[in-house]
Amino acid sequence: MAVDYDEIIRRARSIAPALALNANDCESARQVVPESIHIMVEAGLFRILQPSRVCGYEMSLRAFADTVTIISEACASSGWVLGVVGAHHWCMGAFPEAAQEEIFGDGQDALIAGTLSWQGVATSVDGGYRVSGRWQFGSGVDHSHWVMLGCADAETRTPLVHVVVPRADIEVDDTWHVMGMRGTGSKDVVARDLFVPAHRTIDTRSFFMGRSPHVSRHPTNLYRLPADSILGVLGPTSLLGMARSALRTFVNRTKERRVVVTGARKSEHVPTQIRLAESAGEIQCAELLLHDGLLECERIMADPKYTAEQRTRIKWQGAYATELCRRAVGRLFAGSGAHSIYDESEMQVAFRNINVAANHASLDFDISAEQYGREVLGVKRSG
Repeated sequence: MAVDYDEIIRRARSIAPALALNANDCESARQVVPESIHIMVEAGLFRILQPSRVCGYEMSLRAFADTVTIISEACASSGWVLGVVGAHHWCMGAFPEAAQEEIFGDGQDALIAGTLSWQGVATSVDGGYRVSGRWQFGSGVDHSHWVMLGCADAETRTPLVHVVVPRADIEVDDTWHVMGMRGTGSKDVVARDLFVPAHRTIDTRSFFMGRSPHVSRHPTNLYRLPADSILGVLGPTSLLGMARSALRTFVNRTKERRVVVTGARKSEHVPTQIRLAESAGEIQCAELLLHDGLLECERIMADPKYTAEQRTRIKWQGAYATELCRRAVGRLFAGSGAHSIYDESEMQVAFRNINVAANHASLDFDISAEQYGREVLGVKRSG
């Protein structure tokens, strides 16, 4: 059976209740529990953006984005890990065919964790690179088979290559003791003078600009998109799901709440109604911004020539959508009453999760706003 948008959304919705039941266990385990990973793998969700030449679905960004939102609404940890790992499977479309075959060949359900920022270093050697360093925020690394890492030049510290290495070849340092998003297991990974063959590497600059020499070998233009824009617009789709979940929780809880002193129904409190309306509006605006950014990506796919303004606008819309979701949840949390401060409160978990997720580097509000503003105004950086 062919997998289309309707089918993948049907699958996501069908497994969401089971993932929701495991959400607290993910939080306690500080990683997505194996059962939830297995459920998502069996549903084929990690194959959505995987190249079709190696048994992926090579579907639209919108299909992936909407799937991540649905899963994140059920379980923030599962949705985030799906978003990160699934995005890395998209990245593989820019790598040499030999790497794609090695990782996904024969229909393997391989999962790729990692960190795309160039926190480690690489040195060119015969047949490939020597890689060393420590990378933070390896979401889903506990369940991965491979790890994708960004590397800087060992001498100049400028972006050099992105590499893919077997999970067994790197060390995982359990540093993930954090305020929110605890269930993502986003631990540090460490490489010590690790040799990476050339076929599992890609030049960082060409990769991030969507100009890898390998992207033209796919039946679609999906992998010709600029990576920084794609990551900037896909990341917030998880926060959109979290915000929707928080809104639903607030509505359900408020319908039952009464003012302790007077016994009046909290749902009849006009400021509460206004608080809900404003947050719902922000969440809807965030969704519209993200879908517009995804439409812009589709326009670039139709004509892979794109402008710097398009790139920065897509990234900025993702960052602004992130901020809208963060503000919406913060407002709902502030109106949820004293009981929301307890660990078992769904609103407390939502507040912690959204604020931690919004700090992801690709969603940085200030940097994205500056880049977009500079581009539109034609202001060049000095020096």
